[in-house]
Order: sequence, then C-alpha cells, then structure tokens
Amino acid sequence: MKFKKFFIIFIMTILFFSCNKKKENNNENVKQETEQNNIEISVIETEENNVSYKTYVLDDETRELIRSKITATDEEKEVMKEFIYKNDQYFKERNATIIYLEKANFGIPEGDNWVVKLNKMYIFIYSINDNKIIKDYYGTVSGQNFIDLHLNEISEYNIMSNIPGTHIPDGVISFGDFNGDGIVELFRYIYVYDLGYNVDIFHYDLQKEGFVYCRIPFNLIDPKNGPAPVEFLTYQGKFGFKVYNKKYHWETETREEGKWYFYTWDAEQRKYVEIGEIIE
Repeated sequence: MKFKKFFIIFIMTILFFSCNKKKENNNENVKQETEQNNIEISVIETEENNVSYKTYVLDDETRELIRSKITATDEEKEVMKEFIYKNDQYFKERNATIIYLEKANFGIPEGDNWVVKLNKMYIFIYSINDNKIIKDYYGTVSGQNFIDLHLNEISEYNIMSNIPGTHIPDGVISFGDFNGDGIVELFRYIYVYDLGYNVDIFHYDLQKEGFVYCRIPFNLIDPKNGPAPVEFLTYQGKFGFKVYNKKYHWETETREEGKWYFYTWDAEQRKYVEIGEIIE
C-alpha cells in the first residue's frame, strides 16, 4: 500500500515538472511568435463621408513591435543566396547578382518569406520551404512589377527619410508592417509615364494568392529642403499616412493648391481609404 502511494506521488511529481517544462517552452514559443502573429490590436469601426471603414489603434510600443522584422543571420543569408542561385532558373539564364536579401513575413503561406533585390533594380519575393521554392513573385496579380527606381534626380532631399520599416539600399523601397496587422508590406515611390509620381503599397492577398497594391499620387514640396511628401502618423485617433498632393481635376483641367491628405487602412475592404484633407 505504501509502495502504491509512493508510486502515485512519484508519477504526479514527474507530470508536474513535465507540464511546467512544457509551459516554459510554450511561453518561449509564444514570445518568439508575438513579434508578428499574436499582437492584440484595438479596432474602431467608423463612418465618415458615407465611407464605412475599420482602422487599427496602436500605441507607440505596439507599433514598433509589430513593425520589427524576422531577421536572418549573415550565415543564413549566404546559404539562402547560394540556394536561390542554384534553384531559380531566372538567375541561371540572366546571370543576375543578388545585392540584398532579408527574411520577412509577407503572409505568404507554406514557407519562409524572403525579399531579394538583384542588379540594383529588380525585386523578388519568395516563399521557401526546406529545399524547395514554393512560390516566387516578381509583381502583382495585375502585372505591376516590384521595380526599385532611383529618384535622386527629382529631389536632393531624401524622400525616404521618415518612411518606417526596413529600407532596401540604393533605391526608394521599404518593407514593414505599415497598417498594423502584423504582416509585412512593401512601400515604394514610383514614376509612371502619363501618371507622374506615385506611392505604391503592396500587400499579399490570400484569396487572390498574390500581391495587390494601392497607388496614390504625390507632389514634391521642396526638392532641395523637403520635407518628404509622405509621412506615417496617427491623426484623429487613426493610424495611417499623409500624402502631399496637388490634385488635378480632368473635368475642369485645373490643379488644386498643394494639400496634405490622410489615408488609413480599411481592414474589411483590405485597402487604404482617403479620409480627407488634414486640418492643422
């Protein structure tokens, strides 16, 4: 009887320490995943100007946390470079050179996500699992490519100066969590023939199984002294960004004076919506 009692106590002790160890491991896993996946964000449903939208409300600490990327070590990057060189036919055919590579959670399933820049202009985004390229993206489902341009000739002032996220060197592209949903997006300035200068923000759409984007025109304020024509901020309790623009009205063939317009992310529509002119 004493042996049976001792045996039960012994088993319960083992289970207790086992559960505690499992709990510690689970807590560590949760801690690691919180950076991108387990952040609780307040959402406000609002209706303005007959437009219904949802916007995330973030404090500064949470915003910095969800913007932080999942980094790779230098050794992992070198291994991944060699893997891509060996397994992607594009590099073999064009003798392309990878000049930048980083790991980032774009929300593409089935593998680790990587953003790659090659030959000073072209951007690829990969989903890679073990020893296989699951998916690779050179552009959006509508055919818009991830090209990183040099816009230094239009402005002496660094228009990327206050754009958050991780800036890809030698260009005007940054990647980070710009809308507060824990998933990384791609931001860039772009010049489009007949459309002028624009801001593009690309995000991965699970339903369309590819990248989609929003395009918003901008104008420079002072090419020499700035400020930058885009700034991310919280305005009237909503997180988003303001864009300096001189809107052109085709029906009257007139252009407005330059104004700042505010945009915020609509979680339900999965796109950025214009809230209106910023009133200082």
